Amino acid sequence: MPTMETDRLIDDYLRRLEHAAAHMRPARRTELVAEIREHIEIALRQEQAAGEAAVRNVLDRLGPPEEIVEAAEPASPHSQVRAGKLEIAALIALIVPFMGWLIGTVLVFASGAWSRRDKLIGALLLILPIVVLGLGFVAAGPNGSEELVAPGDTRPVGEKEEVPISGPGPVQFVLFVAGLPSALYLGWQLRRDPAPKPTES
Repeated sequence: MPTMETDRLIDDYLRRLEHAAAHMRPARRTELVAEIREHIEIALRQEQAAGEAAVRNVLDRLGPPEEIVEAAEPASPHSQVRAGKLEIAALIALIVPFMGWLIGTVLVFASGAWSRRDKLIGALLLILPIVVLGLGFVAAGPNGSEELVAPGDTRPVGEKEEVPISGPGPVQFVLFVAGLPSALYLGWQLRRDPAPKPTES
């Protein structure tokens, strides 16, 4: 029959298991803890003796929670690295046009907080708007920018006066926000489920 002491032993073991599985996705972590809890309950029903000794025997046979997690889903190296000054500097640099893109990309690839896949996706999100903008210029060709001609102006085309356009245009806007998708994606990927804090019993 379960007692306060046996319940405490099981709860402590499951808390250690949940803490060791902090790098897992929440759904998978919950599933693993539920599987181990069920395994403990089944094993205890098969024990001839009851009480604290039986619980300790079952837990000893299971082994350390860290080994269970390692066998179920090993932690990747980058999952153990938290966001720091390097990552924050990289995200800020990515939203600064031109030189900031270069510095931000270098910092991202130097960081251990992102996986290789995240780094490549972040670089692609940075390059894509720039490539699309460049293709737009190529498609426009030499006629991409036309001179404005006033009605009745009989001067040769080469002598037409260009009307200055004030304010930022679409090109400047695209360049200004080109690094934003990359920074948003990488910033989102930095989110980590904090390890559960052990509670006082």
